[in-house]
Amino acid sequence: MTAQLAHIIARANIKRLSLIGLSKNVGKTTTSNYLLKTLVAERLYRAEELALTSLGLDGEAIDALTGLPKPRYIPQEGLLVATTVDLLREGEARGVEAEQLLQLPGRTALGPVVIARVQHAGQLAIAGPVQLREVRFALEQFSAYGARLSIIDGAINRLGAAAPTVTDACVLCTGTSAGATPELVARRTADVLARLTIPLSRWSNAYRNSFPAARLLAFSPPDTASAEICQLDSTEPSAEAAWIAEKMSQQPEVVFLLRGAFTEELARALLSQLTATPTACSAELVVGDGTKVFCHSAVLQRLAARELTVRVAETVCVLALTINPYTPEYICTSRQLLEALVKALPADHPVIIDVVSGITSL
Repeated sequence: MTAQLAHIIARANIKRLSLIGLSKNVGKTTTSNYLLKTLVAERLYRAEELALTSLGLDGEAIDALTGLPKPRYIPQEGLLVATTVDLLREGEARGVEAEQLLQLPGRTALGPVVIARVQHAGQLAIAGPVQLREVRFALEQFSAYGARLSIIDGAINRLGAAAPTVTDACVLCTGTSAGATPELVARRTADVLARLTIPLSRWSNAYRNSFPAARLLAFSPPDTASAEICQLDSTEPSAEAAWIAEKMSQQPEVVFLLRGAFTEELARALLSQLTATPTACSAELVVGDGTKVFCHSAVLQRLAARELTVRVAETVCVLALTINPYTPEYICTSRQLLEALVKALPADHPVIIDVVSGITSL
């Protein structure tokens, strides 16, 4: 087992880290366990300086959806966790001893969530807050109880935990369960990485100053003060796309600021509008960050070819990719998956690591 990822995270000097999985069984829990063990073993953190929670249910013996066995959490003494009261009691039956410190506001489908400090190691399942505002509050409480690094084990296909308003950086977890072949896994991984790492807009300050005044507005640079708010009777993506296309036909340069999600429906409506009525305008559409973009990266490229470039007001920091080569569907080695990823990803991609075998892209 390599200690490389632990050192990458320690050097990043961050307080909040999310693990983002492309699908079930891509190794998020394995990566979490690796970090909790290696960060302490390498003397990069003390156990009481680490905290762990999950946006889903993680650490159970059998996956509720797939029926496959899953790795269990065995948190060290001193670790802070945020999980439900019932799961904490189940952990006590498997040897965990923990001191409950604080019940968090809100409820989950599995009951109320508490922050606790592990006093004796044992097997533990973790299900933390599910709303991002509640996750942010839990992270604040972790810091108040002395955590220097809080780790969120993200939910399946949910990128929101990687948003800069929630965590400082993320690790993207991928594996053979995310596609029928290593090449499909690599293409899907490249798409998600491209969306998460959309470049920063030079109009990011204008975006922050306007938020959350309106869902959509436009201005002709550099005159940010005279922004025009999109006021439509319909909230349909086709109506927003028509408004954007109209503004692009009227001005030589225009910047659009979009609050909330840039959906697949809006992206395709824009493609349709700009194909039907091409313009010579140079336009930029700014969204909050890459976790708000829900269309394929190929669609972003097609929009850019029609003079509408998507940029972000805040960037997502992807520190590394981890891989899990195991799936019951087909046989693949770590080396085969790594090679497929290297071919599909840009040359400046983050380091790729199999934390179990120690194979890396470096």
